[in-house]
Order: sequence, then C-alpha cells, then structure tokens
Amino acid sequence: MFNSYARRRESTSTTESTRHSHNQETPLPVYLGTLIHTKTGKRDLVDTLFHLGLSISYDRVLSISTDLRDRICRFFQKEGTVCPPELKSGLFTTGAVDNIDHNPSSTSAQDSFHGTGISLFQHPNSDSRGVQRVVSDDTATSAAHLPRSYTIVPPVVRGKCDPPVPKLAGPNKSDCQLVPQAMQMEYRWLEQMEKMVISDTPLQGDETVSWAAYHASKQSIPEEPECSVALTSLLPLFYDQAKSVAMFRHSMDVVKRAVDILNPGQIPVITLDQPLYTLAKQIQWRWPETHGEDHFVIVFGGLHIEMAAWKTLGNLLDSSGWTGVLVLAGVASTGTADSFLKAAHVTRTRRAHQVTASSLYLLLKEAYSQYTSGLDEGQDPMPLDDWCAE
Repeated sequence: MFNSYARRRESTSTTESTRHSHNQETPLPVYLGTLIHTKTGKRDLVDTLFHLGLSISYDRVLSISTDLRDRICRFFQKEGTVCPPELKSGLFTTGAVDNIDHNPSSTSAQDSFHGTGISLFQHPNSDSRGVQRVVSDDTATSAAHLPRSYTIVPPVVRGKCDPPVPKLAGPNKSDCQLVPQAMQMEYRWLEQMEKMVISDTPLQGDETVSWAAYHASKQSIPEEPECSVALTSLLPLFYDQAKSVAMFRHSMDVVKRAVDILNPGQIPVITLDQPLYTLAKQIQWRWPETHGEDHFVIVFGGLHIEMAAWKTLGNLLDSSGWTGVLVLAGVASTGTADSFLKAAHVTRTRRAHQVTASSLYLLLKEAYSQYTSGLDEGQDPMPLDDWCAE
C-alpha cells in the first residue's frame, strides 16, 4: 500500500542527544575531544571515545571551535586589526613574512596550498614582562568574520621602471671594530682544538673540540638564569603569494597595525629572506611616504646572510683544488664537496670550512715549529704573527 510500512522504523534522527550542562563539563573530556579532533580530524574516533565516556561528542567539539572562532573574530573587529590575544602589550614586537608552500605527496591528495604567512614575535625579559591582554566576555551568538582590513588585499599599481634608490645617509662601510675581537675568539678556539688533537687523553666533561660547542661553553650564564620564552603567533594565512607587490605591501600594513596596538611608538621590524627582502626594498623606495625606510626596518634573515657569505667564499675557492682535497681526505664525496661551493646545505658547508680552518691551523703551527727548531743557537725566533706576515 502506498505510504505505509509493515514494521516500525528505527529512529535515524541525529538531532536527539543527551542533555549536558556546558557549565558542568569537566576539563579532561573537553581537552581529550579537542585534542583528538585536532590531531586526527576523524569523527568516528571522537564519537567512539564519547560513547565510552572519555570525551565530549564530535558535535560539541565543533560547537566549541565555532564559539572560539566567533569570539576571537569579534575581538579582532573590536581592535580593528588581527592581533592575537596571546601577545602582550608593552613588549618589543617583530614580524616575519614568508611564503607558505604545501605540496602534498599523497596520491589521494587533490589540492595544494601556496600562500603567505605572517608571524609576530615578542621578546620579554626580566625588566619587561608585558601586560596580558584580556578578551572580554561576549554573549553574542551571531557568526563573526575577520576584519575586512585584514582579509582584503588592496591592489597597487607598479611602475614600469625601477624606483629610484635613495642616497645613503652616513658611511656605507662599518668601522669593523668588532672584527679583531671576533678573530681573537676564533684563534682561541683553534688553540683549544690543537691541544685536544695533540693530547692523547680522552676529553673531559668541560673540554670541547667543535666550533659550536666551544663558543657555547664561553657564553656567560647568570647564577640564577631567568628563562624568558619568546611569544610567537602565526596570523591567519593568505591565499595570495607573498611575491606579489600588493600582498607584500598589505603584509607590511598588517604588521604595522599590530605593532601600533601592542607597542605604540615602535617602528615595525620585519625579517625576510632574500627574494622578499629585495621586494620589500623596492616597495620602500617606491612609496617612501608611507612605507619608507623611516617607517619600517627591513632585516635580512641571518640564515640568508650566512648563505651569502659561504657562497662568496665558495666563489673565491672555486678551481682552487679545495674540493679535491676534501674528497682525498675522506671528508666528503665529490658531489657533496662541490655543493660546498654553492652553500647548498648550510650546516655541512659550515662544518667543511671549520674542518678546513682547523687543518690549516695545525699545518701552520707545524711549519712554525719546524722554523723555530731550525734556528741557530742563541737566535730569537720571530713571533708567530710576524713570521706569518713574511
């Protein structure tokens, strides 16, 4: 018969659920449910733990995440920009902008992501701990979104010709006052390394050979160190790539607005890699009134500074036989030794130069020892520096 059934059907409605008071939820099930959902994203696993009484339900997890999203978005709208509440007021704040590239290697992956990530960093110390920012209680139930000033990337017009480079104010070369002090520290490490190589006894607990371990052991540590952990926060990602002028200029504006809220009066400092550093300088030269060098401090990343230094040294050592010596000494294979010239792997390249400097210093001291042993009786040897100069 039409529109009839012989047996009573089981209820398939998913809207029926056991009533729970949100004010009486214990922390462990909430934490376990959100943790499992964050790590796996699997509904079946969360619901299985829920039926065992170990976790909240999957729907409750989604409800909590939605409430947190709406609440933080309303907080951003109140401040007028995206500035996470984990960051404190009154602390020096720096920013970093970089490309975010995600190429899934799974055969079942259907999409990839190539966008822009903006991070903010704060550096508390014993003198300045900062002031914690509080998110006010919000009873609104309507959905909230990120501020339009953050999500909308305004277009810009890029000129056909390169922007004029401003004249440099002051000397274009440093006085190099720190170089002699740094050289003395390096020679102390070489002397320490020589003693350890010549000595037949095993290393003691406070003795070091490697460059990193030696310099780490020489750093001054207070009697009661106060470990101030840096505060970091990653802002919501952008689908636009950072290499575009519009996206990067918008990133500079986002960092500036956040710095104005966290530490008013501070000039924004942004750390970049080599391609984005070039783009940032062009933006500063093209729009000096709003993004000039007196409005932003653009810092070249330390990793890329080191890479540029190793590449320059590699150009000087090219065709000198250095890579062949490393291969014959068993330090590296042919392909790896050739990669040292281009600094393809920074850690390996740094290690290769440290081994080279150690070997050359040992050979230098051996030659100087032969020189002193060949002097006539009563003849004073020249100091090592004068002998090297000759």
